[in-house]
Amino acid sequence: MTPSQSLFNNRGPQPVPQPPSSLLTKQKFVGFVADAPTATLLESCFESTLTNGGTFHIVSFRATLAMLGRMPCPETLLVDLTGEEQPLSAMLELAELVEPGTTVLTIGPARELSFYRAVVHGMGVREYVTKPLTAASITSLLLPHIIPDVQPAAAPITGHIIALTGVRGGVGTTTIAANLAWMIGHDLHRHTILLDTDLQTGTAALALNVDPSRGLASALQSPERMDSMLIERVAQPAGDRLHVLAGQESLTQRLDYPEGAAKTLTKALLSRFKFVIADTGARQLPFARETLGLAQQRVIILDPSIMSLRNFDRLMAQPANPSTRTTLVLNQAGRPYGLSQKLMEQTLSIKFDIVIPDLPRIIPKAEKFGEMGTSVKGPFRDAITKLAHQIGAAEPADRAFPKIAVNA
Repeated sequence: MTPSQSLFNNRGPQPVPQPPSSLLTKQKFVGFVADAPTATLLESCFESTLTNGGTFHIVSFRATLAMLGRMPCPETLLVDLTGEEQPLSAMLELAELVEPGTTVLTIGPARELSFYRAVVHGMGVREYVTKPLTAASITSLLLPHIIPDVQPAAAPITGHIIALTGVRGGVGTTTIAANLAWMIGHDLHRHTILLDTDLQTGTAALALNVDPSRGLASALQSPERMDSMLIERVAQPAGDRLHVLAGQESLTQRLDYPEGAAKTLTKALLSRFKFVIADTGARQLPFARETLGLAQQRVIILDPSIMSLRNFDRLMAQPANPSTRTTLVLNQAGRPYGLSQKLMEQTLSIKFDIVIPDLPRIIPKAEKFGEMGTSVKGPFRDAITKLAHQIGAAEPADRAFPKIAVNA
C-alpha cells in the first residue's frame, strides 16, 4: 500500500492539499486520518488485503471534505471524526459528497451508543470504531469491509421476503403487515423493513406513523443506482430495527419501472435486512406482482365475505415462485353477518393457518391513536405472534450490542 506523499513529508495535520494526480481516477480505497500513528497502524493492517495500493492522508475532517469535493469518490472511504464537536452534522456533510455504492467507514473518539446507532443503522455507514485503534479492532471491525484484490466467493443471501396480499381491498392487509413487521423488529429484534408496493395510495407508512419515503419511485426507475446505501437514505426508520419503504407519488404520475427493478430492490434490501415484509395489497400493480413472484412465502388474507370466496381462486391462480410457501389468514372471523369459518373452509377446500377474530373496538382504536395493536396482550397479538413464528421469525440467540467501545 502506498501512502500519499503528504504522509511522508509531514506527519502532522496538513493544510488542505490539492489532490494528487493518482486521485483523478477512482481508487479502491482512500483513508483520511487525523494523526500519523493511526495512519501507520491502519496501513500495516490493510497491507495484505490491498496489495494494489490504497492511499492515506493525514488531514482534519474539514480538509477531508475539501479533498473529496475535488476527486472521484473511492470504492471504500475511511474518515476520521476526531475534533468534530457536531459529529452527526459532519456526517450529513459527508453524505453530500459520497456516491451511491461507496462503502463508508468511520473512526473517532468514544461516543454515546445512540450516535453509533444513528450513523450505522440510520445513515448506512458500515462501521464506527473508537480511537485509539488496535490491530485487533481494525482486523475484526474494519478489515471485513475492505474489498480484497482477490475476492472470495460471495456469501449467499439468507434474508426472507414475505409478501402479504389481500383477496380484495379492505380485508386488513396493511394492518396485518404493519403489525407483523413491528413485532419482528420490535419484539423479536430482527432487522426488518416494511415495503409498500403501492406508491400512490398505499398506507403502510401511515400505519407505522412515519413519513412516506422520498425517492423510491426514482430508484425503481433507475435500478442500476440501487444499493444498500441508497436504501438507507430512502427508508424511514420506525425503530432501532424497523424501517419503512413506502411512497406517496402523485395520482397523475405515470409509474413505469424497467423489468427486474423489484428484483434489484429486494436484493439490496436483503443485504441490509433479515426480513422484508411486502404489503402487495389487492390491486396487484406491476411492482406488486413482481415482488410477489420473488417472495419465499406469501400470506393470503381473506375476510368472511362472499367477495373473498369469489376472488380467492383467481388470486391463487396467479404465477408465483415454485418454492413459495403459502399461509392463509382469515381476518375478522366472527364478524356480524359474515360467513362462518367452517363454511369458508368447506367451500374453498382449505384450512386457515391463522384466524384473527373480529375486534371492532381494539384495532380501530389503536389505529386512531397511532398505536400498534400488537403492543398489548390479547387475541390480535396472539394471532400475529403465531404468524411471525409461521414465517420463520424468531428472536436471535445473540442480542449483544456491537463489539465497539462506546460510552453507554
